Amino acid sequence: MNKIFKILTIIIILITLSGCFNYKEINDYAIVSGISIDKDEKNPKKYEVGIQIMNAKKDEETDTSLITFYKASGNTVYQALEKIMLDSPKELYLGHNEVLVIGEELLKEKDPLNYLDYFMRDAQIEKDALVMVAKESKAYNILKIITPLETIPSTNLKSTLNIADNFSGTLTIITIDQFISDLINKGAQPIIPTVKITGDVKQGEKMDNITESDPSAKLKFDTLAYFENNKLKGYLSNDESTGYNFLAKTQKETYVNIKCDDKNYATVRIKDANIKEKLSFKNGKPLININILANADLLECNCNADFIKNEKNIKTLEKNISKKIKNLVTKASDKLYKENNSDVLKYGEKFYQEKYKEMKKFGYSKNTVTKDIKFNFNVKAQIKSTELSIKSIKGEK
Repeated sequence: MNKIFKILTIIIILITLSGCFNYKEINDYAIVSGISIDKDEKNPKKYEVGIQIMNAKKDEETDTSLITFYKASGNTVYQALEKIMLDSPKELYLGHNEVLVIGEELLKEKDPLNYLDYFMRDAQIEKDALVMVAKESKAYNILKIITPLETIPSTNLKSTLNIADNFSGTLTIITIDQFISDLINKGAQPIIPTVKITGDVKQGEKMDNITESDPSAKLKFDTLAYFENNKLKGYLSNDESTGYNFLAKTQKETYVNIKCDDKNYATVRIKDANIKEKLSFKNGKPLININILANADLLECNCNADFIKNEKNIKTLEKNISKKIKNLVTKASDKLYKENNSDVLKYGEKFYQEKYKEMKKFGYSKNTVTKDIKFNFNVKAQIKSTELSIKSIKGEK
């Protein structure tokens, strides 16, 4: 009896392991690699949703995987996708979606929480897809531009943004779940990268665009967009974006130019920055003291300098780097807090957690404390390496 029971158990296990009841071939799906959301021009109450699909087939002449683009309007994102499904010969699969591009007009007029619920509710959708603003263009146009190095626009956007996040110091990566989390948190405001089209949009949609040495249309990441009350408020400049990344502690490698004499410049790479902040109240007003210790490598120096015989040259460069970083973070804090009261750095929440008693004493809440925040920056830069030379080439005599 015991032997029969064991045999039956093995048979049942083998049956359950033999396959998936809902298994489908990859060719049965239309794999969505990019999604766009715009305001519907004909009916402002509706959303215009676009999807970029990676073709399973290849063009016989070019042997290059191409993309197909669909768009439709609906009262909800899902309704628009449902309309697209009626045109697509295959079932849509959103598990490999890489980017979500949202039009700036829609972000200025409507709280994204009104139309992003579907992206968190559906288990199939990739939650770490990258979010970006389509600046000066419709979001769906961004997903149509075919570029030489990456013929699939969504892959191009994701790869470029990853590189920029690691090396530029100007941009930062925000995923769908991060974006929604910041929108839900009423004590904070999101900040996301912007992308724009340079050149001829119509030409950029054609395969000829990848055969040109200088393509007619290109995708270019710009700066960072900041929000107020969950609506797009404006854009940071390059300097302000770099300063924000210092304050947010998201910068990885940052390149800055500084003057090394009255006419010439030097370029340094800031590899890491140790940033410490202290929250307090001074005369009843919130104060944030921020100490920044930056380690830099000298990459280029176009001045007559010898860093061994004259140590003063290094000290002067370090002083100028410190001034530059202080200028960057001051610009960012002034733009976000002094001018716009946009708490993208979540200092309202930090004060609430660390200085709750003082906040109550001086009549502040975590939503009002940011209006009066003052910043005090203390920046020190150290040049750790001059690479392969201890002089500039002008000093080689």
